[in-house]
Amino acid sequence: MVKKVRKSKDSSFKPFHYKSLSQLEREIEKLHLNIPISKDISILKKKKRFKNIFIPNRLAIQPMEGFDAKQDGSPSILTNKRYQRYANSGVALIWFEATAFVREGRSNPHQLMITEKNLEDFRKLVQKTRNLCNRTLQELGFNNKCLLILQINHSGRYSKKEEEAHPIKAFNYKPLEIKKEKSKIKGKIISDEELQEIENQWIDSIFLAKEAGFDGADIKSCHGYLINELLSAHRREGSKYGGPKLRDRAKLLLNIISKSVERMDDKSDFFLTTRISVYNGIPFPYGFGVEKSSGEEFPAPVNLDEPKKLISLLYKKGIRLINISAGNPHHKPYITRPYDTPVKGGEKPAEHPLISLNRIYTLTEEIKSSQPDDMIIIGSALSYLRQYSGYIAAGLINKKIVDICGFGRMAFANPQFPKQLFTEGVINKKKTCISCSKCSELMKEGKETGCVIRNPLYKQNNS
Repeated sequence: MVKKVRKSKDSSFKPFHYKSLSQLEREIEKLHLNIPISKDISILKKKKRFKNIFIPNRLAIQPMEGFDAKQDGSPSILTNKRYQRYANSGVALIWFEATAFVREGRSNPHQLMITEKNLEDFRKLVQKTRNLCNRTLQELGFNNKCLLILQINHSGRYSKKEEEAHPIKAFNYKPLEIKKEKSKIKGKIISDEELQEIENQWIDSIFLAKEAGFDGADIKSCHGYLINELLSAHRREGSKYGGPKLRDRAKLLLNIISKSVERMDDKSDFFLTTRISVYNGIPFPYGFGVEKSSGEEFPAPVNLDEPKKLISLLYKKGIRLINISAGNPHHKPYITRPYDTPVKGGEKPAEHPLISLNRIYTLTEEIKSSQPDDMIIIGSALSYLRQYSGYIAAGLINKKIVDICGFGRMAFANPQFPKQLFTEGVINKKKTCISCSKCSELMKEGKETGCVIRNPLYKQNNS
């Protein structure tokens, strides 16, 4: 069970200020946290068995929307360049960003969207990425091939229509509603009939991903988007996709998996996975992974009984790889991605960033310990730790809290971080993510995203 860190003056917010690894270790000790550090990072180079293949090393790039697709959802030149940077990094696994399959499910008019019409563009992106990724791995001394996964998503509450917010919600919950100054917004509660239609469209998109050459497809179940919100739909009354039973709230996810597996060729190596927020901190009955007696407190006390049951159901359906996250970055984002500076108009974190990290690692450890050994667990929330993140990644793997460590914001700031770890033993501190939230701010504003601190293109545009 995840233990709650007692509040004290030490647990209040403090920005990143660690001049050495020992300073970070002392802060972790002072806060009584369970954040493992391993100065020997050789484990990051070790392969990991997954089904009938080996994943070359223990580093992955997490899905980060670039919002640089063409109007029809096709990858643009900028999209291709970004994935070439990732492919040249040395990671074993590239988890492609959230990709829509219907226009009304996009969160941005320049979000990727896979269709039959642009399938060839995705196929070219995959092939170029795979070729360079495998060549880079070979140059670094790895003998196994990279894995490429496409995250497929419906943005649900965060959908946009003609560049304006158009929420498609599983239920109403005031703290998640868009602020009143945007009162022209029109949205709706999605019907069961519409969910059944989305189910079929989602399955079709999975097979488009397979045709495009991806190794697997992620049915996105995190960060407050449609499937993740349904998991919290305790008060969605008179619906087959809500109510007190977990199987009903998880129906969309479970049906997509079951029906996709039925359609799959038995000889296919293509696999399904999901990135899932196992806890969002929202009080019951609107939260997931929380105590039922949580009252109004945020973050609500953790109870992972339902997330563990759900992941066990996924295991029975053949899922052997899960990407663990937490929170809803649109609501109290420090639960998902600790930061030093909020987005413009945002709030300072309500707790010490190391406490936020500790929560995610502890959640992940509880999930990992509840599953069979052949369920591969990918961990999140490493980028905040900057040049020390490699030591924590190695610590998490050595303690069997995760199998693979995923980096999101760091890949925007410093896509060469894996090469630096593999060849120099440390990430270049002058090139790390500094958790300034500018990439999130660009995303919030609907602009092309990236690192405004490290990417010279942003400096040119602002000069």
